[in-house]
Amino acid sequence: MRCIGFNGEDCLTGDFAHRLNRPFGTNSTNVVKIDTILVDGFSSNLAARLINRTTLRDSGTVFEYAEIVFAEFMNDSLLGWRSLRDEDAVFSREVSTVPTTPSPPPASQPSSTMSVQEMKAFYQRYIKCINDKTMTRDFAQFCQPELIHNDRKFSIAEYIPLISESQDAIDDLYFEIDEMVADDETQQIAARLEFTGTPMKEWGGAKPNGNEVEFHEHVIYQLEDGKISRVSSVIELDVYRQQMM
Repeated sequence: MRCIGFNGEDCLTGDFAHRLNRPFGTNSTNVVKIDTILVDGFSSNLAARLINRTTLRDSGTVFEYAEIVFAEFMNDSLLGWRSLRDEDAVFSREVSTVPTTPSPPPASQPSSTMSVQEMKAFYQRYIKCINDKTMTRDFAQFCQPELIHNDRKFSIAEYIPLISESQDAIDDLYFEIDEMVADDETQQIAARLEFTGTPMKEWGGAKPNGNEVEFHEHVIYQLEDGKISRVSSVIELDVYRQQMM
C-alpha cells in the first residue's frame, strides 16, 4: 500500500483519513471546514487554512482551532502533508468559534495584481527585510498602513514588534523559507518558515536554557494592491517550548 508523508512520518493511505478525522484518538470526532485554499501557480501544490471543530466524547467538550496545511501532489496523487495547528487553542479547549477569513478583495487597480513569479520575489524581499532588521525603514513597501494579523488590526508600527520581539529574545534568529505557495488568482502567498537561533530571554512562554532552537511557522498572506493586508499564522510553539525544557 502506498505511503503519504504525514508531518515527517510515513503514513499508509488507508490510515490518512483516520488520522485527520480523529486527531485526539478514538473517543473524539472532528469536523474540518476549509476556510482558505490557494494553489501554487507553478505546481500542483496547495496550502489551506482549516478550521477544526472537535468533540471529546468522554467529557462532551466542544472546541475549535485553526490549522494551516501544505499539501504536495504529483500526477493528481497526494505525496506529502505538513500541518501546524494552534496548539494554545488545542491545550485550552476554550475557543468555541474560530473567525473565518473574508473572501479576497478585488484589486482596485489591475496594474497592482502580481504574477506568481512577482509574488514569490516580493515575499523573498519581505523575509530579507526581516532578517536584515530593516523593518522600521522598509515595511511600508510591503504592508498596507493597517493590516489584520490573526483577526487583530495593527498599524505597521504595531505589527513590527510582533516580529522584532522574537528577534530580541532569540539571538541570531534567522527566517528561512522552507516552502512557498503563491496563487495569482487570489493574490495570496503561503509559506512554511523555519526559524533557527539561540534564545537569550523568555519568549513564547518558555525560559531559555542555552540551547539552540529550530521551529516552524505556517503563514498565509493576503495581498491587496500589491501589499500585505491580512496575515493568518500558526507557530510551532509546542516544539519551541519542548526544546527549552
